Amino acid sequence: MDSYEINKDTCAIITINNEITKIIENEDDYFVNKSSYEVMEDSCAYYGSSCEGRIKGTKNILGSLYKVPIIVEESNDLIFFPTDSIKSSNCVWISVNQIKKYEKYNKYTKVFFKNGKELILKISINSFELQLLRANRLSAIINQRKK
Repeated sequence: MDSYEINKDTCAIITINNEITKIIENEDDYFVNKSSYEVMEDSCAYYGSSCEGRIKGTKNILGSLYKVPIIVEESNDLIFFPTDSIKSSNCVWISVNQIKKYEKYNKYTKVFFKNGKELILKISINSFELQLLRANRLSAIINQRKK
C-alpha cells in the first residue's frame, strides 16, 4: 500500500523502518510503503493541516514539550501520541481513544486495545503514562474550548 489516512479505526502506527510502516486497525493490519512520520504528515494534510502545524499547535496549548501528542483530526477526536522522537525508527504512534488498558511488561509497556489486540511497546510504563497524560490533557483542553 502506498498511502494511508488515519481514521477512527486506527489503533497504532508502527515504524518498521524508514520505508515501511505497519498500521493496526480495529479489523485489519496494513503495511504502508512510507515512514510513520510520512503517514502522520499525509494524514494531517488530508485533514487540512500539517504535522508540524499540529505539533506547533500542541506546544502552544500544553507548553513547549518533547514528544508531543497531536490532534490529527478534531471532529472525530483523533489524537495520537508518539512513544519516541517522531522521526526515530523506534517511534510508534498510539491512538488515545483506542486504548482499553495498559500494564507493565518487564521493563516495557503492554497496551490492550478496545478491539482485543495487544502491542508491546519499548517504552517504560512511566514514560507511557506521561505521554498518555499529555494526550488526555490536550483532549480535555480542546473539548473545553469547543464549548
